[in-house]
Amino acid sequence: MKLNPKPKLLALSGGISPTSYNKKILQNLKFEFSMHCDIIIYDFIDKFPFFSSGLTDEEIPTIVKEFLKEVDAADGILICSPEYVFSIPGVLKNAIEWAVSSVVFTDKPVALITAASVGEKAHESLLLVLKTIGAKLSEETNLLISGVKAKVSADGKIHDDSTKLAINNLMKVLLNSLTTNNQSSF
Repeated sequence: MKLNPKPKLLALSGGISPTSYNKKILQNLKFEFSMHCDIIIYDFIDKFPFFSSGLTDEEIPTIVKEFLKEVDAADGILICSPEYVFSIPGVLKNAIEWAVSSVVFTDKPVALITAASVGEKAHESLLLVLKTIGAKLSEETNLLISGVKAKVSADGKIHDDSTKLAINNLMKVLLNSLTTNNQSSF
């Protein structure tokens, strides 16, 4: 019997600073779920030029083409984002906009965690944007963590029990959606 390889998740952080709670949450998830999946944290969205529509394939920057290939090759996408001025961080929105003219997100399983002081507006906006580009989302694969600093330590460890349970459930649902023949990965 051939074992299925671990699913590959491409992780994007909307927070790009080294002290970003979102980046630290993704790093923690990479460690905590290493037996169940390979999480590749993509750290280059801040290097993308501003999105410009109407470009030919030859005009699309190489870094963007490589990103779109990474999204396409991943079994699923994991996004963790803060809220900036009641909206989506510009670098994350820009990266998603580069995918608009492709189909790399179409029917791609995506889990969204918005971890912020409040986060409601950014979470709502990200859900709308992801649905618009055809990402496969569900109620169980999106999570809003308001008051992140009270629930997650500065090193990304979740110390709030209900948040820990919610994140574990989100990951379980995402990973189970990626397995074949309804075999649980947990």
